[in-house]
Formats: sequence, C-alpha cells, structure tokens
Amino acid sequence: MRFSKKHLVLLSVLSSVPQVAHAGEVVEFALTKSELSTSENREALLDRMTKFAIKRCKDGSVFAGKPAIRKCAKDLTSQFVKEIDHEALTLLVEVRERDTYRSARR
Repeated sequence: MRFSKKHLVLLSVLSSVPQVAHAGEVVEFALTKSELSTSENREALLDRMTKFAIKRCKDGSVFAGKPAIRKCAKDLTSQFVKEIDHEALTLLVEVRERDTYRSARR
C-alpha cells in the first residue's frame, strides 16, 4: 500500500464473520506511516490492531462467546494486515501465529 503525503492511512474492511460482527459492516482502522517504520512500532501496531479488533467484535453481539469473538478478531486483524500490505508486518503476524501454535502443542 502506498502512503499519501499525510502519512495517515484509514483502512476500511468489510467484516466477514457474521456470527459476531454484522456481515458487510465497514470497519475503519487508522494508522500512521511511522507505525510501520521499526520492529518495535510494528509490534505495538499489531497489539493495538488486535485490541481494536477484539473490541469491535465484542460490540458486534452481546451474545457472542469468547471463541466466536477470538475468531472474529483474528479474521478482522488478518483483513487489516492484508489491506496494509506491508511485508514486515505480515511476517510478524505469521511468526506470532506460529509461536501460538507451538505453545498450544506443548
């Protein structure tokens, strides 16, 4: 994704997890170019993005259980990362998922 001179990107993603978020709902997430500049900033961005996704998914349905909210948040975060299209951020997500899988198998 190319950044404008304002260095602010506003992502709009259609939620595809209808059990929790409303299907077709536009979800917007803002970030700055500097949040992608260093590994520490990318870590913080991904943490912020994940917290944002969890909150949005919780707000989508008061009856949703934790597994549905986790699935929704993971999907929404994945959509944001795909839309941002930044190689190092994508790699960070893959490493985190691999580490989660490893720790779950022990």
